[in-house]
Amino acid sequence: MNKWYERAGSNGDVVISSRIRLARNFADYKFPSKLDEEDAVSLVNSVAGSFQKDFPGEYRCIFMNNCSETKRNALKERRAISSYLVKSGSGAVILSEDEGTSVLVNGEDHIRIQVIANGMNIPVCFKKANDIDDYIDANFDYAYDEKYGYKTTYPTNVGTGLRAGYTLHLPGLAEAKKITQISTELGRFGLKIRPVYGDDEGSFGNLYQVSTQKTLGQEEREIIKDLDDIVNQIINQERDQRRAIYDKDKYRAEDVAYKSYGVLKYARKLTLRDAMALLSEFMLGISLGILTTENGDGVGINKFIMDIQPAVLNNSAGRSLSVAETDVLRAQYLRNNLPEII
Repeated sequence: MNKWYERAGSNGDVVISSRIRLARNFADYKFPSKLDEEDAVSLVNSVAGSFQKDFPGEYRCIFMNNCSETKRNALKERRAISSYLVKSGSGAVILSEDEGTSVLVNGEDHIRIQVIANGMNIPVCFKKANDIDDYIDANFDYAYDEKYGYKTTYPTNVGTGLRAGYTLHLPGLAEAKKITQISTELGRFGLKIRPVYGDDEGSFGNLYQVSTQKTLGQEEREIIKDLDDIVNQIINQERDQRRAIYDKDKYRAEDVAYKSYGVLKYARKLTLRDAMALLSEFMLGISLGILTTENGDGVGINKFIMDIQPAVLNNSAGRSLSVAETDVLRAQYLRNNLPEII
């Protein structure tokens, strides 16, 4: 079965992926940070056993204490688990075959349901997450307050327990230095934008996550609709900026696109930062029609992003690699998998 990041998605020239996350806890257990080992094991085994019984073959359960550090980090880089669960000795993830759906057990909360999809697909993600939420709720007793909603480890998640977000490719807005302005505007609507790789002082790859922050005072579907409305505005602004870049100096835009493709196609050693910057320029060249693949198909850029991460490469190699070896393997992977252009 193909992984979620190997499929094409709507508005894929700007929207890399969509994500829904629901935070839940059980009434019969203390919060994860207060659980003793016996209760932690009991909780994980109960949830894992329930999924294995009712969804045989659809999900697999990966226990963190039986998982190498490299594999845990690879799962994190592919966005299947959180950084917190990587460090957990008693947590687990129940993972779908395409890795788009994951139920994190005994991480920051007892349950975190996460659904990710390529492109702009929040409604699809929400339906899937809601179905899983209903299943768990039917089999376990959630900690819920009639006034405040779902009880969560962090007060910022109390209420719906919902986080919805998009990962966006924004080279046009980044070059126009409009990300800070957008961040200020989003804050007024209870949204946040942050770099996916690096930080505000040194981000790379021009990938940004726009996500909801409010969990109280709004219905889930209302939160999602507001997010989609605003992200559609960002998409339009980004496309306008990309066109402005090309109209201002088309020869420079073409030169950057072809150079980025040439380095990606023939380099023998690439750091993650350099590879992500080059992929961003390559993606921009594809979206502007400067670069066209030989078979005319779209480029599944999300697969490249996932597959060149350090732990993913180490895991695929089956051994621990040095930084230099990882950079060599990254360049080799891109040489072998980047499509031909015409």
